[in-house]
Amino acid sequence: MALAVTTFTVAVAAVAVVAAAVFAPIALLARAMNPASRRRRTPSTTLWPHETIEAEVVSGTRSSDERDLLRLDSDKG
Repeated sequence: MALAVTTFTVAVAAVAVVAAAVFAPIALLARAMNPASRRRRTPSTTLWPHETIEAEVVSGTRSSDERDLLRLDSDKG
């Protein structure tokens, strides 16, 4: 009787291993073909913060300011 129970247990385990070996690639293939939009995804952090960056526009120098600059090769300074 114990031999029959052991044989039956080994046979059931062998069938379970074979079934897992057959269905695992099928499940992986089905998951690969499933669109990513249907999968549950955890919300990721955004790369850009949703905050305003304040800046001030600065105008260029006026042509009259350029005359006040001393040149490096001048002998005025």
